[in-house]
Amino acid sequence: MKEKAKVKNQKSKITFVSFIVSILVLMTVVSVQAQVQTSTPSPTLVNSTKSLEDKEIQTLKDKLATRVAELRAKNNKAISGSIEEVVSPTKISKLKIKTWKEEIFEILIDQDLTKFYQFSGEQKKEVKPSVIKKGSYITVSGVIKEKSVEANFIYLDELFFVDSGSVTEVNKEDFFIKLITTDRESFTLDIQTSSKQQMLNIKTLNLEAIGFSKIKEGDTIHFVFKKTSETVEPNRYSAQKILIVPQEYFVK
Repeated sequence: MKEKAKVKNQKSKITFVSFIVSILVLMTVVSVQAQVQTSTPSPTLVNSTKSLEDKEIQTLKDKLATRVAELRAKNNKAISGSIEEVVSPTKISKLKIKTWKEEIFEILIDQDLTKFYQFSGEQKKEVKPSVIKKGSYITVSGVIKEKSVEANFIYLDELFFVDSGSVTEVNKEDFFIKLITTDRESFTLDIQTSSKQQMLNIKTLNLEAIGFSKIKEGDTIHFVFKKTSETVEPNRYSAQKILIVPQEYFVK
């Protein structure tokens, strides 16, 4: 009996020890799992970190853009001319213009920084780069380095040419006149229905509206035309306005 009780007691001890060991093992597994789960950042923390990084990157971009704008403004100059070439018309990256001094400049376009504007009367409005065409007259504001310009702003405008000279030929069939300026430069002006024609009345000295038939060879003419690179022939343009001073005025 005593031996049976002893054996039963030993079995109870072994069972208790096994139970304690099982609990310890289970606690160790749970602890390890908890540590593993803790080491993995939560989605909320990741999103928060990314959001903070994005804000810092955007702030840096804004500061750089502001600094670039300040540096450009400090060295800002302007130049005007007619467009000779448009590189990559669908996404303009570069233009070539010819100034009134016949100088060629390369205009560099920054897709993010360069702004395009068009004048309509006294109003200025922002436009898309696609309005820029060969032959357009533009004024470019930006940093000029030798024969290239890093464009900040491009203004699409119209170039009006004003001069005076003497009428050398009147063509009453095709409605054009030829003239020579005081600088000995020859022009042909097409007189359209939209052309504003005036003449000085040598008696009253008032300006009067006239028709084409009143113009004659020898008259002094003051004229205005819109200058473009696309013309029928060299130095031939459509007259916007003409003012005739009859030759009789000078021999009166």
